[in-house]
This record gives sequence, C-alpha cells and structure tokens, in this order.
Amino acid sequence: MTLFKLNPLAAACAAALSLSAGQALALTAFEAPDVDIYLSGASAPQNLLGEVANKLFDSSQGIFVYHDNNGSTNNFGDDGRSYRAYFGVVKADPSIKASLHGKKVLLVNRAKGGSVWGVNPVARAEAIATMKIDSASCTLNTGIYRCPEVGNDLTPTADNRVPDFGVSDVEPNMFKGPYNVEFGADQLDPTEAVVFDGTQFGASSLMMGIVATNAVPDTLPISRAEYGAMLSGLITDWGNVADGSISGPVAVCRRVQGSGTQASYNWFFNNFPCAQNSLHGTAASTPPARMADSAGYDSAHAGTSADPILIDPSAGYTVVENPSSGNVRDCLARAQSGTDHTFTGDDGKVYKVRFSLAPATKAIGVLSLDSLNSENGWSFRALDGAGRINPATDAFECTNADQLECGIAPTKANHREGRYDFAVELSFQYRNTTAGASALGGLKKDVADEFIELIGDPAVLSTLAAGPKEATIALPINYDPTTNSNVAKATHYGNTCAPLQKFF
Repeated sequence: MTLFKLNPLAAACAAALSLSAGQALALTAFEAPDVDIYLSGASAPQNLLGEVANKLFDSSQGIFVYHDNNGSTNNFGDDGRSYRAYFGVVKADPSIKASLHGKKVLLVNRAKGGSVWGVNPVARAEAIATMKIDSASCTLNTGIYRCPEVGNDLTPTADNRVPDFGVSDVEPNMFKGPYNVEFGADQLDPTEAVVFDGTQFGASSLMMGIVATNAVPDTLPISRAEYGAMLSGLITDWGNVADGSISGPVAVCRRVQGSGTQASYNWFFNNFPCAQNSLHGTAASTPPARMADSAGYDSAHAGTSADPILIDPSAGYTVVENPSSGNVRDCLARAQSGTDHTFTGDDGKVYKVRFSLAPATKAIGVLSLDSLNSENGWSFRALDGAGRINPATDAFECTNADQLECGIAPTKANHREGRYDFAVELSFQYRNTTAGASALGGLKKDVADEFIELIGDPAVLSTLAAGPKEATIALPINYDPTTNSNVAKATHYGNTCAPLQKFF
C-alpha cells in the first residue's frame, strides 16, 4: 500500500485563519458533513493531521480546525492534547478516490489514552468518549474552535462514540495482558482479534528513546540491560549502574498501561509479550514497575484535586505512570527543577509527585523521539553507552575520553540503516467484512484508506516539524529506499516480535 501525505498543523491553521479573515467560505464550521469519521489511538498522527487536511481538502472551500479545550475555558496552552479534528471539502484530484470528490468530510482524531484505544474499542465496536463539535459547544480562538470532551470511558453515556478506525504505535497483537491493556480492560480474545484480518496497514517507523534528566551526567554509560532493570525496579539506586560514579534513588517517568509507547518499552527491554513460557503459558519476562511500587507511595488519600494521592520521591525508588507523553515530559522537567508534578491517572484519580522534596531527581523516562525539541531539563541519551542529543543543537555529543564508552546515537541516519533498532512500526486498522454490521465500509472506508495512504508517504513525512521529522521514516514495504532517503532500509514487516531485517 502507499502512505499518508501530511503537513504541519500550523499550515492548516494558517489556511483556516486566512480564509476566515479574508474571504467568504463555501463551507461553514458546523454544517452537516457527508462523512463524519472517528480515528482513535496513538498520538503520532497528530503531528501530521494538518498536512492530511491540506492534501485532501480544497482550501478555497475552507478548512476548519477543532481542538479539545482540556476542560479549561481560560487556559489555551493545553488545547488539542487529547482531540483534534479537521473539516473540509475533498479535492477533485485524480490522486484521490473519485467517490470522495466534493464530499464534506469531518475527521475527528482522539489521542487520549494512547495506542490501545486504537485497538480494543475498534475491534469491539465499543463506544468511548469523544469531542463534541457544534456551534453551541465550541468557541473560536485564533482560528481554531475549542470544543469539549463528552462521554465517559469508564461509565459510557449517550454521548460516547464508536471509533471507525484506529492507530497504534505497534500492531494490535502486542496489546496483551497483563502489561499492555488499559485500566479496567482485558486483551482481545482470538475471536475478537480476527476482525482486523486483512485490514492492518504498516505506515511508518517511529524511533523510541532513552531519556534522562540533567542530574544524570551524559558521560555515564548506560546499557540497555541497566535501563531495563531500572524500568522494572531491579535497579533502584544509581549507585548500581555500571561505573558507580553517581548514586541516589532512581525515578521513572513512564506511560500508563495500554500506551503504545509503554508497550514499545515493554517489548524492547522485557521482551513482552514476545517471550512466552511454554511450561506455564505466561510471559517469561520481568514486569514493568508500577506507581504502587514507589517507596514513597501514599494511597491514604481520596485521589481528588483537593486530596490527591501522594508520591514522595525522596523516600527512594519512584515510578510515575503518566497518561500522555506531555505528562511524561512534564514529569521529567519537574523532577529536574524540583517542582511538584500533578496529573489525573487513567483510573480517574489525581496524583501529586512531590519532587519539591527531592530537587534535581535523577530520573529516566519513556518517550518517542518525536519529543525532540521539547526537552526541558532532560535529554535523549545514547543506546548502550554514553552521550546525548544536545537540546540546543539537536546534534549528538559524546565527550568521554574513552570513545569506546560512547553508545549508539539516536539519529535518523542510524535509524535508516537499522543500527539504532529501538523503533516501532505504526499500525492502522479497522474492522473487516467478517465483522458483520460493524465492518467499516462505504465512504468511511474510502476516507480511512486515503488517510492511511497519506500518513506514511515519505514526501508527507518530510513536512513534519524538526523533532517528529527526525524520529519518523517511511517503510520499505511501501517505498523504495534506494530512490528515497526518507525510507528505512530495514523493517520488522509489521511484526514487532520478528527480527529486524535489512535488505538494502
């Protein structure tokens, strides 16, 4: 299959702004669409939604942009983290399916909760929370409509909506219990899993990264075995890392279960769910540590804004399970600066990590490389050795006198060649024809297919902002790496548990 062609969010926003300010629109913001389609799952496509809109929609008709308001009417800085949407008229372009020409399409994307929300609810046709887009609910701010979330994942309401297709950092088969399913849910059983047969599409490869706060010297060589042991709670003090040059409790800023990023780390460092114990039928791998494993975990609180559950990192080994990558970045920044980190977990409870009790905490994190250029008191580190990506220059640096201590740089050049192998292949999926009435079909299927084609196109990926662009590359199963430098030379062929194979 071919790949998606996307452009930065800013371009679509600028188009919407210039049109709304300078000319009459043929389309209005809240009229009924011909196709209203809902994509849920990983946050990676958010970086490309604007370019998809530009490629699909006729700008002369108007392109409207919608972000969730994150439950706040006054704070615009946190808009669009969980939901984004675009509304436009499809171009009459020969590269686009004729069935869609002139159709008014509303594409709603949910990134809340991470990748598993692009798998289980899609397969089961489960109605989940969404963003409400209408004139009574949304307000215009600098060219973008701010709209509320409606519905409830834990206690479904009439506002909930079934996602039409899903996206995940890894393929659906990786979301197994007990470590890779969301709060309060279980994995797909074999009869449920077949609804994706023939409708899974690999789009692009995304680099994952080892990160650490500035309190951890970038001259400290860290092996993948040591990093994995810290994630699992087998190493709880920095004094047990190879050269013993530093000490102090380890803190882990990780993602919640069900996150594709967390599933990627569970695979790479613990081989879950790839390793299976044939004698007992259970995972033969060490489980990732949880918040309740923290030495300073204090659950004797209501878990509300007024009375959050407390975690004291000064007490020792600490784990923080964050609901989004933005929360992980905030966790790392606050660990370094010594300011408290407050967030709402996937269980709906409020947590406060009291980093003010332990300034300059030596923390590691769980992030993909598309968080480059978001560093604030932390940096991406080398794999299996010393060195870091300098946040000021985006260049890899290793100043160790013994160059043998320098690790594998987390760069796109190494990713393309297969040398940096901590990367996953983005998967899109929808229900197939064996799933009866819930199968995706008609114009919705046509929109999904166009979207999937665009979002892995190397030309589209080259339009990403600097951080995501460095982290993402097209797959050789779709494009020829000998004719395009934005295509990887190695792939898992959509099977994370298979060896990485290089043929070019």
